This record gives sequence, structure tokens and C-alpha cells, in this order.
Amino acid sequence: MDFPDLFNSAHGPNETGMFAKLFCAALAIQLLFSFRQQYRYFKTEPWKIYGRTQQLLGFIPLPALNQYQFLGSGLCMMISLVLVCIGFYPHIFIFIALVNYFLYFSQIISLAYVQRKTNLLPIVLLILLLSPSLDKSLAAPSTGWELLLVKIALVQVYFSAGLQKLTRSGLRWVNGKSLQAYLMENYLWSDKKSALVLAGRPAACMALSFLTLVFELTFWLVVFFPSVAFFYVAFAILFHTGTLITMRINYLKYMGPAYLVFFTDMIFRLKIIPGT
Repeated sequence: MDFPDLFNSAHGPNETGMFAKLFCAALAIQLLFSFRQQYRYFKTEPWKIYGRTQQLLGFIPLPALNQYQFLGSGLCMMISLVLVCIGFYPHIFIFIALVNYFLYFSQIISLAYVQRKTNLLPIVLLILLLSPSLDKSLAAPSTGWELLLVKIALVQVYFSAGLQKLTRSGLRWVNGKSLQAYLMENYLWSDKKSALVLAGRPAACMALSFLTLVFELTFWLVVFFPSVAFFYVAFAILFHTGTLITMRINYLKYMGPAYLVFFTDMIFRLKIIPGT
């Protein structure tokens, strides 16, 4: 979408439908690969340490599941996502996947790569649930506000992170000392040698701190200037890969599917989908 077309109501072909299929497929694959590990974690009864009471929107209590209900919820979510991919009553199964997201992930919220890392998933699922383009063919014109909202949701994640850095540390964040402290803290509990090596390079920490802050505070440019999206997506992948290697912080696992919003138009431009 070019800037003048940002708020137009119709786009063709059906980029929203394409994104829905890509997003649901990627999320289903991630769930499949992690399902066994997450079930083992559930069986350790982590709520005995971290507590079990979870509330939706801060006031709607979510039920505590037994192991069979947990398995059923995870399987139901995966199957629903697959059915959305093949276009089988997509609105119904997006809704089912959304409900089971809250049931399933609320039970294992204390997992490091789940806590706060999956918050974008229900937002994207809700946007797709409200889309009138979800059950149209890929060749049909579609609305474009869904993709815009997904991009805005991604912008909010990074922009709020940048603002939090400025609120806590001000411009002192770019001196690299805060990053060094995070690296040392993670080294102490994870024994990641890469974190220790990077923490011992003040100049590198300063440069990375500056680039990270600029990236987070200017990510909103991808909404208005799609031509810069490639550079921001590439930096985001490198950034999240770096945090995974040095600090075992994995945001890409569940944020990655949302990033596919930047590739839907590319698929149609390259004529990957016949007849579009």
C-alpha cells in the first residue's frame, strides 16, 4: 500500500485472505513443534510456584485445566488454524482458535518464551475474525484495514518498548551500560558465553543500544512508507536473533507469524498465486 492508498477500503487481490492463511499456517507449525515440550512443562504443575489464577482483561477469570483439557485445547487450536488455512468456515475456526488461545497459553504463561511473547496473537486473530475478506477467494478484491491494523499492532509493541527505555533511563540508554547490565544478568542465570563476550565490548553495546532505540521509536514508518519495511523487518529479525543467542529471549517464535503481513503483497506481485 502506498501512502495515498493507506485508508482506502478496497484492495485487490485478497491480501487479507493470503495473510490469514500464512499467519495461521505459521502459528500452527510453531504450536506443533512446541506442543510436546509445553505439555511436559504443564505436567510439572508450574502454578504451584507461580500461581494459577489468570484473568482476561484483568477481570474475567480463566479456568484451570487438567492435563486432558490442556491437550484438547492445544489440539483444537492447531486443528482450527489448519482449517482456516484451507478455507473451511474460516470465521468459525478463527473464533475457536482465539478462545483456545486464552485457555491454552494461560496454563503455561510462566514459560519464558510465552510470557508477554504471545500477546500479539489474540490481537491478530481478533482482527481476522472481524474481516469480511476472510472467506473470499484470493483473486477477489478485499478490504485493506485488517493489514493496516496488524502493522499498527506491531508498531505498538516496538514503540512502547522504546518509550519504556526513555522513561526509565532517558537518553542514557544509548551509553550501552543498561545493555551491558542485561547481558551480565542473563549470563549469571543462563551461562551464555556470548552474553559475557558482548558485555565486555562497551563500544558494541553503545552502538547496539543506539540502533535498538532508533529502530523501536521509528518502526511506525513501515505503516506510511512501505518501501522501508524490508529494512525494518531485516533489522527486527537480526535483533531478535541476537537477543535469542545472547540472552535466550525468543520473541520471534510467536511474533514471527505476524511479520508475514509484510510479505503478502510480495506474493501477489511475484505471481506466486496463479490467476491473481
